[in-house]
Amino acid sequence: MNITINGKTYDMPEASTLQDALEAANVKPQGIATALNNHVVTADMRPKTVLTDGDRVVVITAFYGG
Repeated sequence: MNITINGKTYDMPEASTLQDALEAANVKPQGIATALNNHVVTADMRPKTVLTDGDRVVVITAFYGG
């Protein structure tokens, strides 16, 4: 199945979770926020959130500064 993370397409096995997809994209889980099809997914739900073909994931990285 194909999913999109921040505009880049990834081919993932069926029944992959959001956490699996983040690992495949080399996204570190610390300091990020995730949304799946425009709905926020909290960190504790990433391993439980099963993806389907065509899903769109947005990852936002927190940073410090001013």
